[in-house]
Amino acid sequence: MDNALDRTSDVSREIVARLVERMTTVGNRRRDRIVRRVGRHWVAMRSTREGRVFAEIRPHRKRVEVFILPRPDELSDPRRLAHRAPSTQGWGWFNSHFDLVALADVEGGARLLRQSYLHAIRGANGHASRPRRRRRTQTV
Repeated sequence: MDNALDRTSDVSREIVARLVERMTTVGNRRRDRIVRRVGRHWVAMRSTREGRVFAEIRPHRKRVEVFILPRPDELSDPRRLAHRAPSTQGWGWFNSHFDLVALADVEGGARLLRQSYLHAIRGANGHASRPRRRRRTQTV
């Protein structure tokens, strides 16, 4: 079965590779591992420390569509790349999306991804999130 990166253009594949590289560096600085999971139509970026997906990347032939957690008004986005995400897209978790069409756009996109990552590790209310507790198993 082919995946999202197999069916896209070389430019889109390179944009995704650079975004993943930048986010891996950000995660390493915070002693976190960023995992890339490739599906048929998307690439998910997940923090292993927080156990949370913070971005969904959809590579197309002429552009790369990225969905992130924060709302557009919560982002520092001087290039105004981010827009409100449709509620029907991005699993309903993501509030913003933006498109990257050239390698020159990667730097601005990486800044927005970093903000989404920080949003995920801080939690929705701005406080540090707590690790998930394991459910107790009942013994009979």
